[in-house]
Amino acid sequence: MSYIKKLNQLLHIYDASYFSIRYTAWARRHEDLLASFMVYPVPIDDGVTGLQRALDEIVSDGKTFTRCLFETHGNVGSIYFKGERLDASVLNAKFVNKGYERIFPYLWSRIYFNGCNISDDNRGWDFLDAAGRIFLRLGGGSTFAQTGPGRIPPWGILTGHIYHFGADTCYSDWLPGGQFSRHRSE
Repeated sequence: MSYIKKLNQLLHIYDASYFSIRYTAWARRHEDLLASFMVYPVPIDDGVTGLQRALDEIVSDGKTFTRCLFETHGNVGSIYFKGERLDASVLNAKFVNKGYERIFPYLWSRIYFNGCNISDDNRGWDFLDAAGRIFLRLGGGSTFAQTGPGRIPPWGILTGHIYHFGADTCYSDWLPGGQFSRHRSE
């Protein structure tokens, strides 16, 4: 695969245990058929352990990405897979030093956590920072998520997309080599 094609792949990790998220993932894949990037879907239907297995497989297969979308239910400072909470403490206990940084070796990778309230208060920053330390150690980049609950507007019924109206997007930025750079929000 050419270098340019590799740069135009989106790793889409989603909680497949919920119909609404599964449907949104399906719609996103089909909506993005005409986009400038390819979507590499990774459904997770067996909790945090399933997420670890999927990431281990991506590493062992040598797959690399510049962008990633985690699509799950969220809460302050956490995301969920099959109802299992994944927060900064779980990331630090179970995901550190597993080689997951090899999934994102390119400069300025972007990892978005799509779920309600993830980046609210300091627990949100802790979560984004833990994810950055784990995944962005090589080429740096940003982990980001939004404050506030998501809503499906009338035009989103067809795709199931959830929008975070009036929410801030919080970013944890990392320099190449895994050095923390700054927090910012928009």
